[in-house]
Amino acid sequence: MRTLRFYKAFPGGNPTILILDPVDPGERAVVARILMDCGHVQAEQVGYLDLAARPVRLDMMGGEFCGNACRAAAAVMAREGAGLRSCGEALCGELSVSGAGRPVGLKVEAGGDCWAEMPMPPAPGEGVMELEAGIGLVRLPGITHLCLDEELHAFPDDFTQSAAALRARFGLDGEAVGCVWYRTSPVCSIKPVVWVRSTDSTYFETGCGSGSLALALWLGSGQNFPMSLQVLQPSGNPIGVRLDERGSGAWIHGPVALVARGEAFV
Repeated sequence: MRTLRFYKAFPGGNPTILILDPVDPGERAVVARILMDCGHVQAEQVGYLDLAARPVRLDMMGGEFCGNACRAAAAVMAREGAGLRSCGEALCGELSVSGAGRPVGLKVEAGGDCWAEMPMPPAPGEGVMELEAGIGLVRLPGITHLCLDEELHAFPDDFTQSAAALRARFGLDGEAVGCVWYRTSPVCSIKPVVWVRSTDSTYFETGCGSGSLALALWLGSGQNFPMSLQVLQPSGNPIGVRLDERGSGAWIHGPVALVARGEAFV
């Protein structure tokens, strides 16, 4: 039996386990499947956080990028006093993360809101395209999302099978692919279904930061900037998206609750 130190976080939904002890890259997907199971710690995703690295390093279970996991990492870093510095009344720093070509910025505000910079396509508008009426494709570093207008494409009863059919139909087979059903009235809201290739796991996520960013880019047609958007998650909590005026920089933000810390037996 192996013992692994962990935190469990709730970044506006999307329960996330962050492992603090080293796990061989070849074992991460298997360990993640065990930890996510309903008979174990249980979560929607697992990341491996190296607090001793400079900058701190986060590797997701399938090598994908996850904005919510970055926000969860920021909360853990603030609690552990690792990798962040004082920045006015906030804490600021950087995080090296799988699926991103360079470290991303982090900010933890005094009130508890955690911000994470999001990797963007190389040029404003690039990676955003309409596939057919009510379906947009948004390619982000580390993850690709389909945005589906729920008024035209009803959320399916069998979301696992429907998401697989959509991936096959449009030839999407990256590290991670999301199918994000959305509404814009009475508020912007999403129902994100995310598949991770290495674990072959599909979750109707209770919160999705990259899916929220994808929706903002899709609604803005990849060029309607600056933009600030509050996106209601299935958890009932919002995730904020902020796009700069050139559309080349983006952040997601909102509260992160650290709900458990301890040791997991694998």
